[in-house]
Formats: sequence, C-alpha cells, structure tokens
Amino acid sequence: MSQNGGLDDPLGDEPAKTPPPSQSGIVRTIADPRKPPMKASRLTSIQTLTLWRDVTVAAVAGELPDLSARQLAVVLCVYMEEGPHTVRSLAARLNVTKAVISRAIDRLTSYGYVLRADDPRDKRSIVLRRTADGINFLRQFAGIIHDVMPDSFQDVQSGTNRNGHRPHPARRRGR
Repeated sequence: MSQNGGLDDPLGDEPAKTPPPSQSGIVRTIADPRKPPMKASRLTSIQTLTLWRDVTVAAVAGELPDLSARQLAVVLCVYMEEGPHTVRSLAARLNVTKAVISRAIDRLTSYGYVLRADDPRDKRSIVLRRTADGINFLRQFAGIIHDVMPDSFQDVQSGTNRNGHRPHPARRRGR
C-alpha cells in the first residue's frame, strides 16, 4: 500500500510519494476521504481550474474515449484503490445508485478497461478486474495531465489565455 491509501504501482510507474512537508495546501486522498489529508503544492483556484480545463479539453480532443466524470471516477477507483470493487462498494464510495455504477461499468467494459468476474465471497455479486487496456488508458491519461501542466501554469502566471489575450476584467473577478 502507498501512503495515499491506493496501490503502490497500479500503472507500472514509481510508487506514490508523499509531497515534502514544506508544501502547503490540503487535498483529500483519492483512496479514502476519511483518511487524514495529504499536503499538496499550493495552487490557486484559477490554477486548479485551468489545469482541469486543459486536461479535459486535451482528453476530449485526443484519441482516447471520452469518459464521463462518473466513468472516470470508477476506473480511477478500480485501478488506484485496493479492492475488491463491487457495484455496491463503488456506489457507496461515489455516493450514487447501483444503477449508475452498472451503466458506467457497461461502458468501461465495452472499452475493455474493466472486466466483470464472479465474486468468490458472494455468488450474487460481481467484482471488477483490471485489464491491460485499462492500464494503458490511465497511462495515456496521466501523460495528458503531465503534458498540459506546464502550459496551464504558464497561462495563469502570465495572466493571458491560450490566445495571448487577457481575460475580460468582469470575468476575471467572477462577475
């Protein structure tokens, strides 16, 4: 187990590391929101949203399947948190109905990102299994995040958008 409560190396990369104590800003772990928060680098709200926008735009514009937020949450939970993962456990984790999870699993199964398997503990239930395609998807998605991070922060630091224009003052203040 890693320090963030997830699996050490679900994607074949280096183990997750806790950021240095000198960094501030608090985020909850992906693995378990009830665990103590991890320290993260200090990001402003606009930097965080700029990064999220740029990652989302790059993912949608790229060749990867366009997953919904729920589908992405399911695949991230399955690959980054210790299992077993059942429809019931994922529904409770994401605070949605089992029907919502079943629809997400249907789509993820069609992409080959997860497999359904019989639950050895309860024959009425299924567990989700990881696949090589799912690992490849998350590696590519992580690559998108890595690729857009420097651009996102440069845009914020310069005060301009991607076209080199400064945002309208009323929009910048959130009006």
